[in-house]
Amino acid sequence: MPIKEYFKPDNFEQVQELIMSSPIPVKVSAGCTDITIQLSQQASPPTRLISLKNIRELSGIRESEDGDIFIGATVCHADIAQSPLLLRLFSALAKASGLVAAPSIRNMGTIGGNICNASPSADTAPPLLAYDAKAIIRHSAGEKIIPVDKMFVGPSVSILKTGEVLKGFVLKPQNGHIADFEKLGIRKAMEIALVNVCIAIQLNADKVCNKIRIALGAVAPTPMRAKKAEAKMAGKKVSRSLITQTAETAMNEIAPITDIRASAGYRKKMVGALVEKILHHLSDMA
Repeated sequence: MPIKEYFKPDNFEQVQELIMSSPIPVKVSAGCTDITIQLSQQASPPTRLISLKNIRELSGIRESEDGDIFIGATVCHADIAQSPLLLRLFSALAKASGLVAAPSIRNMGTIGGNICNASPSADTAPPLLAYDAKAIIRHSAGEKIIPVDKMFVGPSVSILKTGEVLKGFVLKPQNGHIADFEKLGIRKAMEIALVNVCIAIQLNADKVCNKIRIALGAVAPTPMRAKKAEAKMAGKKVSRSLITQTAETAMNEIAPITDIRASAGYRKKMVGALVEKILHHLSDMA
C-alpha cells in the first residue's frame, strides 16, 4: 500500500493544515471503502491519508429548528438506512443506502464518500438529487452551500478543490412529498448499479402533479435529472398514458455507454421500465 503517512485529526483546522503542508499527495477519507482500493493500485504514489472520522461537525443526523434535516458527511450507510427520521421523511434515501454493497460495506462506507467519489452509479446520488438536497462544503474561509448536482464534474471527479471538505447535506421536508428508489444490478448484493432511478413527486387530491424530480444514475458521465421527463408530467393529471410518455421521454434524454456490465440499449430500456414502475407505484400511493 502507498500510504506513507496516516493522520486522524480532531477538527477541520487540523485537516486544513495537514492538507496544505503535505509534501506528498493527499487523500481525505471517511470510511476508506473506495480509497483503500484506489491506493492499492501499483501506479499510486506515496500518499498522506487523512481520516475525518474524529471530526464531530461532520457526523450525525439531526433536525434543525426550522425543520431542515442535516446528514453529516461521515454518517455510514447503515445508519442512514436505519434512521427513523430519514425513514419517515426521506425514505428513498434510506432505501438507497440500504442497497449499497453488503452489510460490511454499509457499516464503513459513508454518504459523503459515496458522493465525493463522484461515480456515475453512486446509489445515494439519485435520492439526493430527487429531494433537492444541498451540499455544505467547508473551506479555509468558512462554508458554502451548493445544490448536490453541482458536486459532479465528470466520472469520478467532484467539484471539491484542494483544502475543501464536504461537511454534509441539508434536506428540506415537503408536505405531500412521496418518493421511491430502484436499483438494477446483475446480482442482489455487492453490485454496482447498471441503472438506478429515484423519483420524488407531489400530487394533489385530483392526482395532478404539482412537482416532480426524476433522478438517474449510471446513464451519463454524472448522476443526472431527467428534466425533459419532469416537464412532460409537471402540472398534468397522472394517467397511464402520461406515465408511459414520461418514461419514454426519460429514455430519450439519456446517453448511456456500453461497457462490460451492460449495453447502452439495455440501460435505456431499463430506465424506461424503472421510471414507469416507480411512477405507477407512487400514483397508487397518493
